[in-house]
Amino acid sequence: MSKPDLRVNAGIYALVWEAEQVAIRIDRLHENSRNSVTCEITVKTLLPGVHSHLHQAQLNLTSTPARRMLAKHLGECLPELDWGAIIEQACVLVLRAYREGEPVVAVRDVPPRQGPRHRLDPLLLEGHPNLIFGAGGMGKSLLAVYFAVLISAGHHANGLSPMPGNVLYLDYETSAEELKERVLGIEAGLGEPGFSNILYRFCVHPLASEIEEIQRIVVEREIEFIIIDSMGPAVGADLNAPEPIIAFFTALRSLRITSLTLDHVAKNAATPTPYGNVYKGNLSRSVFELRRQQEPGDDTMQMGLFHRKANFGKLLPPMGLTATFTPTAITLAPCSVRDIPALAEGMSVRDRMLAFLLSGGSATVAEIAAALGMTATMIRARLNDGRGKCFTQVSEDREPKWAALAKEG
Repeated sequence: MSKPDLRVNAGIYALVWEAEQVAIRIDRLHENSRNSVTCEITVKTLLPGVHSHLHQAQLNLTSTPARRMLAKHLGECLPELDWGAIIEQACVLVLRAYREGEPVVAVRDVPPRQGPRHRLDPLLLEGHPNLIFGAGGMGKSLLAVYFAVLISAGHHANGLSPMPGNVLYLDYETSAEELKERVLGIEAGLGEPGFSNILYRFCVHPLASEIEEIQRIVVEREIEFIIIDSMGPAVGADLNAPEPIIAFFTALRSLRITSLTLDHVAKNAATPTPYGNVYKGNLSRSVFELRRQQEPGDDTMQMGLFHRKANFGKLLPPMGLTATFTPTAITLAPCSVRDIPALAEGMSVRDRMLAFLLSGGSATVAEIAAALGMTATMIRARLNDGRGKCFTQVSEDREPKWAALAKEG
């Protein structure tokens, strides 16, 4: 009896007995309060002249009678193999791997990072959960589809450099037809029709409740980037409670790939944040807020993307994009956030002060406060904090004037 090769990826355990030409896949593992571990098992053979699929069923990996019953059934299908030994090996090896979990490693022995830090440089961190939040109708889905096209096709645009990979779009809000129209429009706007290949899945159940199926898709389709649109229905529970949010991110982490989740904004908050429990932002490694400016009837829309949290490195400067819509194409081009009042409000106080001083030269505290709609106390505090770094006092008058030392971003 040969020893099988065992490979584990995203909760899927694949065993192959080369000499016996047998392949077993075990997934959807669950352990109950009595430490019984159940799974779904699929058994196939590669022997010539035999139908490849032999059996698929639920199995209690910790039950001796269940193992014997399965071995007996397989023996009736293909009697020339020692199914008792094969099933015993499969159960023992998978149980051991499942209960051992991830191995302990010495940090000094961890190899250097392979590949770039970002899946979409400089925005989306590779291998981590990224989050974009904003009010309804801000363009979150449009921007996510734009990112998906760039990554799927390996296309560089607007200062964004993708690491190419297969993309899966988990849609809890619209339809495949809507997504296709956006993809075709964006491709046409980039001048590259039909060059991306994005996989789509219509979703109705919370991510955590069907993560085993998502794991299967990720493994079989070699998915490297996943979009969840949007978090509310993907969580499917009280968004103010920590438990369902933690369950969502735990499920997402099991995929071991880059993700982008779209979310809505908290109502009536002094500072814009994702709606619901703080774990949304805490467990995301990079968080962006999206704002929009569009007049009714216009074929253009300005979007401002503001970096609100960075676990690795510094916060990025605001990114502005103008989306132009025609009957056949969607074109995105850079725009200046600071020149669009509705977007400039999303900038930090320091950056708004810098933008004002760069556009108009020097000004007093009162003039800056009046222009930005802020108190003189707040402006004075920011000027003093940034003295010699971002701002400089250029006069010694009773109401001294200040100027910018650095350009925005």
